[in-house]
Amino acid sequence: MEIYVRLCDDGEMDYAFQITKEDTLNSKVKHIFDTDPTKFNDPNVKLTLSSFTVTRPSIWHNYEPTSYYKSIHPGYLTEGGCLIFDYDATEDKYLVPLDENKPLFDQLWPGQLIVPKWDYNVTSIGIIGGILLLWLYTDLPDCISPTPGICLTNQLSKLIIPVLDKFFDNQSMVEKLREEIQVGYSSLPAQWAFFILHILKIGFIILFTRLGLVNPLSFNPIKMYKVRNYDLTKRTDDMKVLLKRIGWIGAKKGSYDQYQQNYYNYMTKKYGGTVPLYKAGLLKVAAKPGLQLNPGEGFQTPLDERFTGSTFKEIDTTGKFVLSEEYFIELENILKEEIDEANGDIGLMNELVKRFRRFGLYEPNDKIKELVRKRRERFVEQTKEEEELAKAKANEKTSSKKKGE
Repeated sequence: MEIYVRLCDDGEMDYAFQITKEDTLNSKVKHIFDTDPTKFNDPNVKLTLSSFTVTRPSIWHNYEPTSYYKSIHPGYLTEGGCLIFDYDATEDKYLVPLDENKPLFDQLWPGQLIVPKWDYNVTSIGIIGGILLLWLYTDLPDCISPTPGICLTNQLSKLIIPVLDKFFDNQSMVEKLREEIQVGYSSLPAQWAFFILHILKIGFIILFTRLGLVNPLSFNPIKMYKVRNYDLTKRTDDMKVLLKRIGWIGAKKGSYDQYQQNYYNYMTKKYGGTVPLYKAGLLKVAAKPGLQLNPGEGFQTPLDERFTGSTFKEIDTTGKFVLSEEYFIELENILKEEIDEANGDIGLMNELVKRFRRFGLYEPNDKIKELVRKRRERFVEQTKEEEELAKAKANEKTSSKKKGE
C-alpha cells in the first residue's frame, strides 16, 4: 500500500512511500527522519536520509519529529475520480494521532497523508539567537555602545588596512579606512539609521529561517563541506539498502494549483487547443477541474468499512463519495491497463505511474466517469441550495431592517 508523508512541514513535499501490512510508525516512517543509522537495528544500513536531505521544517526545529498524525480532511476529488490533498489538510481539526505500534495498514486509507510534528530545538534557538544578539550588540550606535567601534565592518577594515598598506601601497584607501573606523566618525542620524537597518536585516534572517525559506542542512561548515562532497555514486549499495528499508519512491503529491494547471495543459493538448476544447464543452471543466468533498466523504470514510462498503452503491443511494477496497481495485486496474497500452515503453510507463501518484488518473473508465458525474450533480445541487439559503437570509435581514425603520 502507498501512503504519503509530509516532509519539512511543507505542503509541496508530500512524498509517496510504500508500506506492507506489518509496517508501523516505529518500523518504517520514523526511519525516514532518523539521524543515526544504528536506530535501524540493521548493520547493513550505513546511511540516513537526513545525511544529505533536509527533512525538518527549519533550523529552529529538532531533526526528528516528536509525534505523528494522519490527516482526515475529506480531500479534493479530481476529474479522474482520485483524491488530492486540500490546502487545509493539516489544520489541527483534521489531525488524528497515530498509534506508533499498530500497523499503518489498519490505521490509514491508501494514499492518506501522514503529518509529522516537530518540537523546537532549544539548543539551536539559544546558539543562533545568541549569535544574532551579539551581532546586533556590535552594531549599536557609538553614542550608546559601552564598547564603541567594534562592529564587524570595522574589524574587517582593520584586517584589510595592513594588506593594502604593505602589498598594494594604496595609501589613499588606507587613510580612508583608518578615518572610517574612528569612534564617532558617522553622524548621529547615520548611526541610528544603520542600526535600524541592522535590526531589519536580523528580522528578515529570523523570518526567512523560521518559515523555512532558508533551510540549510546545517550551519556547521565542516558538515556542509562533507555534504557538498558526498559522492553517492560511490555508495550505491548503501543507498539501495536505505531506500529498501524506508520504501522511498520519490514521487510527491501535487497541490490543487499544480493539478489544475497540469490538467488544463493535458486537455488542451489532447483536443488540439482551447477552441476545440470549448466546442467539446469541456473548457470550464478543464479550467476548474474537480470538486471539494464534504465531511463524511473521502478520507473521513470509516476504516472499518474498507472491505464491506461500496463506493459505487453509496454514490447511487446517497450521492456521497466514500472510499472502499473495490474503489481502489478499480483505480489499480485502470492504471494497469494504461501501462499495458504503453507497449513496453519504459519512459512512458514511468511517466504514467508518476502522474498517477501526483494527480491520479487523467483517463478514467466509464465507471469512474459516472462516479464523478453523479458526485458533481450533487455538488451543483448543494451549491444551489446554499445560494438560495444565503439569499433567503439576506432577504430576512433586509426585511428586518425595514421593519425597524
